[in-house]
Amino acid sequence: MIDGHDKSPLSDSDALLYDWFKHLTSLSLLTLGGILSISQMVTEGGFKKHTVIALLVSVGLSGVIGFTGAESIVHARTSGSPLPRSVHLLRKIGSASLGLGVGAFLYIFIKAVYK
Repeated sequence: MIDGHDKSPLSDSDALLYDWFKHLTSLSLLTLGGILSISQMVTEGGFKKHTVIALLVSVGLSGVIGFTGAESIVHARTSGSPLPRSVHLLRKIGSASLGLGVGAFLYIFIKAVYK
């Protein structure tokens, strides 16, 4: 090793998890922008304020979880410690939160458009 520290390299599964968390964060940001844009466009019959807030919280949570998961992997690898068990729980909660937010948004959007 160049710096003299015994740091374990990123394994294939760790690299895959890290990329997954990066994509989750990016998808969440794109989805947040889409929800805000489309909710502004649909004026007649539109969305209720509390509904949009609930959608934003669900999708925003997945973005925060994605960033937290990626940070956990970086921290574990730079400190030489094993991945925390919470990383796998974050992966499941993050995907569920994004799926819930996108699914609910599609349901509400289709309902508002085809009234």
